[in-house]
Amino acid sequence: MFRIHIVALPYCEVSECLGEFLAEAMGRAMTLRPDPANEFDANAVSAYDWQGRHVGYVASYDQKEAWQALRGSGRQSLRGRVAEVNSVHNCLLFECGVETLGEVEDLYPATSYLEWTYTGPRLKPTQEMVALDYMMDEISERLDEYEGWSDEEWENFSTLTIRFCTLSRYDLSGEMSDFRRRLCLRLMETDEERFYELTEELRMAFGRAGRESQGGEVLSYWMRLISEPKTIKALLVCRQKYDVDEVKRELEAFPESMYEEWLENKEDFVTKLLYMHIPREVLWQLVSGIAFVEAVSARREMESAPVAEGVRAPQNVNLHLELFSNKDTNIDKNYGPNIEQHGGTLSLPNKIIE
Repeated sequence: MFRIHIVALPYCEVSECLGEFLAEAMGRAMTLRPDPANEFDANAVSAYDWQGRHVGYVASYDQKEAWQALRGSGRQSLRGRVAEVNSVHNCLLFECGVETLGEVEDLYPATSYLEWTYTGPRLKPTQEMVALDYMMDEISERLDEYEGWSDEEWENFSTLTIRFCTLSRYDLSGEMSDFRRRLCLRLMETDEERFYELTEELRMAFGRAGRESQGGEVLSYWMRLISEPKTIKALLVCRQKYDVDEVKRELEAFPESMYEEWLENKEDFVTKLLYMHIPREVLWQLVSGIAFVEAVSARREMESAPVAEGVRAPQNVNLHLELFSNKDTNIDKNYGPNIEQHGGTLSLPNKIIE
């Protein structure tokens, strides 16, 4: 028996009658079909209810399983039923019988990203990124010994995993999506009831990242990552070493026209990053290049602006680009990324007020 989660119900055709829909969904028929025309995720799989309404999508962490079932069965769609209803998180558990599972290695091809060339400066990873890497290693290692845990060790592991969920939503790389998925599978394989809530928390973390890329904290962070004064200052130091016009040409050559997306619609840009499964190092290069081009362009504009006679241009100008503002964000503006000449990985906020 094949089971996967259906999410995004509040954003589909049952949004205005969601409570009524959830109340009567248990046991009802449901059909899954690929949605290649999806604006943000070409691998999306849509869910349709017993009345033919588009009610949601297969959760990203279950996407591979959905495609395995589709390819293994040779069908264009999967027909099953609603096995569980979760009114707290507004999601469903879909169930159907599948005889065999197919291969899906090509679901998230990284070749085009890895072949992309970048020669500009790179932002330095933050302390939070280092902490996030530590958390991933620590979670994996502690799970090797979970059978002998005391109650205190169970509580510590739970706290660590929830902190990881909070931080991980800012990491939009393919590696982070894969790690969360593998961790969910590993927790379920233990068959420990105490892991159930943590598994759900990990699954919901991806959903929160998707929602907050449209006007929430994740979007706020990525916009500030580009416009932070400390970022701009550090990038301008590199202006003589790197050719900004060459960096811009490289950005324009990024797969799927993502630089053009950045220029046209920054909310959609951030949302698409989450579903594109871009390798972390490549994603960080893309963001570093955008920040560099934005900083140099702003400096050029300032230098070319006419100055009134007798008025001296200030030597220290705040180049904070107000690309996005959100009063409710909990990211401290006083901290920001720096430049690293060699290497660089995806950054997280330098300070998060919990």
